Amino acid sequence: MIQTFKAGLLLLCCLMTTACSTPNSTIREEFEKSMKAYNKLLRWHEIEGAGMAYMVPELRDEFVKAAADIKKREVAITDFRILTSECLPDKGTGEVVAEFDYYILPSNRIKTQSYRQDWVYRDINERKSWKVKSGLPPLNESQRHLSLAHSLTSFARAHRGTENIKKMALYP
Repeated sequence: MIQTFKAGLLLLCCLMTTACSTPNSTIREEFEKSMKAYNKLLRWHEIEGAGMAYMVPELRDEFVKAAADIKKREVAITDFRILTSECLPDKGTGEVVAEFDYYILPSNRIKTQSYRQDWVYRDINERKSWKVKSGLPPLNESQRHLSLAHSLTSFARAHRGTENIKKMALYP
């Protein structure tokens, strides 16, 4: 009888632990998906779509204006990297530091801009989801420049590794 009680208590503890950890795990997974999707949309020049899908409602108008300015200035984002990400499910917040490579036509010089994103887990229209509450970075001419070799290395690492670049004799 006591062994049955102990086994039942152990099972109950396991179930409670699993039940308590699942929501935070799911919230973290949603954060990862939202963060990656948002940054991919920016990378693929879907800036307005990124704002409509992931920006907090009270900042969408400002975001859309900034997106229009980026489009008007012919800014082209070529790549992004997530440098750090932190999700705090208990607080309903997250923070991402990403780095974007871009150029502004007619120049073909690649520039790099860090972008700190503050995220919040919100209930909007009776649906909880992750939203960005920080605006777009400036993406202007004064950012640091990357060399062609660095840009190609970043591209190769992202797509196939450095072997292909070494074969192209960019590295002696």
